[in-house]
Amino acid sequence: MIMRCRRRAMAAAVLALAFVGSAAQAQELRTLAPGTLRIGTYFVNPPFEFVDKDQNVGFEVDLMNEIASRLKLRPVYVNTTWEVILQQMQDGLYDCIVGGITITPERQRTLAYSTPYMTTTLSLVVDSAKSPNIRSAADLKTAIVGLQAATTDYDVAIRMQKKGEIGGIKVYPFDRIADAMVDLAAGRITAVMKVAPVAIWLARQTPNLRVVAQVPNDPQPLGIGMKLGNAALLAAVNRTIADMAHDGTYARLAQKWGVP
Repeated sequence: MIMRCRRRAMAAAVLALAFVGSAAQAQELRTLAPGTLRIGTYFVNPPFEFVDKDQNVGFEVDLMNEIASRLKLRPVYVNTTWEVILQQMQDGLYDCIVGGITITPERQRTLAYSTPYMTTTLSLVVDSAKSPNIRSAADLKTAIVGLQAATTDYDVAIRMQKKGEIGGIKVYPFDRIADAMVDLAAGRITAVMKVAPVAIWLARQTPNLRVVAQVPNDPQPLGIGMKLGNAALLAAVNRTIADMAHDGTYARLAQKWGVP
């Protein structure tokens, strides 16, 4: 009887320590509101995040929900736009931001980024019926390529244009990338450049559109942005990403949404 009581007391002590540890972790994470993780994003970026049947869904929604859950925080999403999200994060409007954001040296000067949860590529989409002779990136020397403003896609396309690898560019607002696909199907542009998972997703929505090539030698590491100086939150997010990769959770979410 005495041994049983000791075991129960020991079990209770272990549970109490675990609770204290979880509470301490949640307390040391500096978030804008206790118990919540305020996430800035934009629901116009399938399959990363988008609105489906009046519900916010996507790979990065599932990813951030899992991260928040493991950190004992409640995710709160704020829908904003690409054009302002990086500055808003610098201004401290969110605890973190996500949205297929490529980590670049320039962006790392103003924000802290998690370890990449995915490294992908930029893809080139064409209409195979209207441009049957375009089979690789080498066939785009006279092509007009549609892309989004103020993105790594834009920077890469400008370099390609200067090298004579593409003929020209047409720039679309970030939230109007679907318009580029419409123009592509109508023959008003020759190709669309977009990060691979989004390019593949959008191409599937229209007959004859297909990914014809990847931009070579330009990997796109995607990360979660945070304010510089919030080392505890950055370390906790990185630890959680590593745990998810180790226990198979990341692979399960990636398979669900068809991303790398």
